[in-house]
Amino acid sequence: MISQHDRVLRNPSHIRLIWASFVIAYLLTLLPWSGWAVMLEPNWLLLVLIHWWLREPWRVGQSAGFFTGLMMDVAQTGILGVSALSFSIAGWLTIKFRTRMLAFSPVAQAPQILPILIGARLVALLAVWLSGGGSPNWWLLLGSASDFIFWIPITLVLHQQDLRRSHPSP
Repeated sequence: MISQHDRVLRNPSHIRLIWASFVIAYLLTLLPWSGWAVMLEPNWLLLVLIHWWLREPWRVGQSAGFFTGLMMDVAQTGILGVSALSFSIAGWLTIKFRTRMLAFSPVAQAPQILPILIGARLVALLAVWLSGGGSPNWWLLLGSASDFIFWIPITLVLHQQDLRRSHPSP
């Protein structure tokens, strides 16, 4: 029987699927969120990055997280480098614990990814605070709950598309 790790090595994801997932996540990030929705907005790009760091770390490395974070900082007119820093740290943690997390289904991965998601938001809040951007809005950590909730459908959809491509129906 081919393990999940071996399947990924023998059948890598199509580059178009990877790019399409990033474009869709980036467009979702650009939606005009306001009020309480800002605090509960999932970090779409980070969720997609974590998925690809788990599935294809040799194709979507930490540099993708850094540059995606810079794009997000520019788009949201934030302090340049805050998202890049938090995404890079999240990438390092994800790749470090990748082997353990791949042993679980996407539903069982969610509690293991939650500390990474909270850590990424915490790093971003602390970086803004330390750079003189004012006192941090700790309520933004609530977004980790929506990250946790959206992890399951995002990874299931991407994983299903990946399996559909690698095992075409007759």
